[in-house]
Amino acid sequence: MKQEVYRYAYNEANTELTEILTEFEQLRLRKEGIERALDALRPLAGVDVQAGLDQKASGASNTQLVGASPYAY
Repeated sequence: MKQEVYRYAYNEANTELTEILTEFEQLRLRKEGIERALDALRPLAGVDVQAGLDQKASGASNTQLVGASPYAY
């Protein structure tokens, strides 16, 4: 009887893992599509790619929220 319970739990976990992997792959493909669209639109917007990356890197290191907790709630 115990073996049936374990087998059922294993099958359920395996099914859930398969669903997660499928959803992850779909999200990865959507991300790639969005990145390609952004790359195609950058010249139209006149955005300098390197300047945008430099600004993002410097802004991320200097950003600090007042009263922000280091713990995620």
